[in-house]
Amino acid sequence: MPGTNIPTDVCCTLREVQTNLKHFKKKTIASTIQYKVKALPVLSDIALGKPAAQSSMYLNYAAESAVDGNRGTDIIQDLCSHTDTSDTNPWWRVDLEAVYSITMVRILNRGMDIYGIDVSDRLRDVTVTVGLTESDINTPCGFFAGPGSLSQLVAIDCPTSPFGRYVQISMTTEYLSLCEVDVFGVKV
Repeated sequence: MPGTNIPTDVCCTLREVQTNLKHFKKKTIASTIQYKVKALPVLSDIALGKPAAQSSMYLNYAAESAVDGNRGTDIIQDLCSHTDTSDTNPWWRVDLEAVYSITMVRILNRGMDIYGIDVSDRLRDVTVTVGLTESDINTPCGFFAGPGSLSQLVAIDCPTSPFGRYVQISMTTEYLSLCEVDVFGVKV
């Protein structure tokens, strides 16, 4: 739905914890076994509102549209980012303005537009890289083979938690369109 606000402050890096409290009675003394559960901190989207750039721009679909907090997936009503249709090596990147250990990148794929057009399967062969400078964004983070589906939230784990100020998403199959990009990590 246009303008849908899905929370961005909860990341799936939290581990589900299951604790079973067993109550038992031994004769007349009631005892409870207690477990202390330590939860991992909730990570916020560190890309939200940060400067973004892309290799080219189609119409008015700017790079900043992927970090504006709008969780809508109709590119026409919600303004997702979109590189030019002639761009054969498209990329999109965000400047986190500080160095982070990157743990995950999430991509919110396009949904059906108001005219009923579905091009969600174009999100494929996506590479996510991280770097300390704009000219050196080549540390691998993860890969999504695709194809994407309508309004899919693609979670790309970064198993090595690379350090970087810049996160880049690139493809070599066709132009790139991203409705929202969330980046999670810990400041270094």
